[in-house]
Amino acid sequence: MTRPATRMIVLLTAAALTSAGPALAWGPQGHRVIARVAEGRLSPTARLAVRELLHPGDTLPDVADWADHDGHTAVPNSAPWHYINVPIGDAHFDPRLIRDDKNVVARIEHFRKVLADKSRPKQERQRALLFLVHFVEDVHQPLHVGDNNDHGGNDTQVQFFNEGTNLHRVWDSDLIHKVGGNDRAWVDRIERVITPESVKVWSKGSVDDWADESLQVAKLAYRDPAGSPGPFASGKVLGESYVRRMEPLLIEQMARASVRLADELNAIFR
Repeated sequence: MTRPATRMIVLLTAAALTSAGPALAWGPQGHRVIARVAEGRLSPTARLAVRELLHPGDTLPDVADWADHDGHTAVPNSAPWHYINVPIGDAHFDPRLIRDDKNVVARIEHFRKVLADKSRPKQERQRALLFLVHFVEDVHQPLHVGDNNDHGGNDTQVQFFNEGTNLHRVWDSDLIHKVGGNDRAWVDRIERVITPESVKVWSKGSVDDWADESLQVAKLAYRDPAGSPGPFASGKVLGESYVRRMEPLLIEQMARASVRLADELNAIFR
């Protein structure tokens, strides 16, 4: 994020307090890339509306990971908003099991309404835009939905190409870095799988459906492609075979997030 954008966020913040343990998803590059693809799919009306809400000169990629950093200061105790822990043993995501609104599914619904309500103060809608962009991306990170009683993979320690990490971080950023490439290369990868047919399918359904898709991918993320079908435990060594199997799933999840983020903003600002 640019310095002017940071100043804008400070103005939006009622109190500058720190919150511990922010939940990250996709990492900065993943968030930027998804937002960049989505930005390219905005209608002229949505593009103008977004520009009017952002600080002059800022773009969606510039602010896509705001919620992982400044957002935790702007809204203390907002870390649980980034995820929803659904046991990977569940067949599907069941929204009836949601106990409160402190989760990514409920927050998307909330900020969607705030952003669409033109009677709300501009500063409130600005913040809603920043959170909505981020959370639509977050819900497509499989380990922000699927959970094996390990805080979405955070407590499952693995060796990824001989480096210690955890399964959540593998999906946040390690896979993206291992596949490699700059933002332009990732945009190209994602746009190749965005076809008229895929857009037609991905543009259907609700946030609950998105969460269910991520749950199904999370089941695969916990599975060793060369081992037993059940979820692996801490200590697993992951290497090239894991990357080969997960790379197309990773790209497709990022593509879905890009299409749906653009759809959300186009619908709100039509």
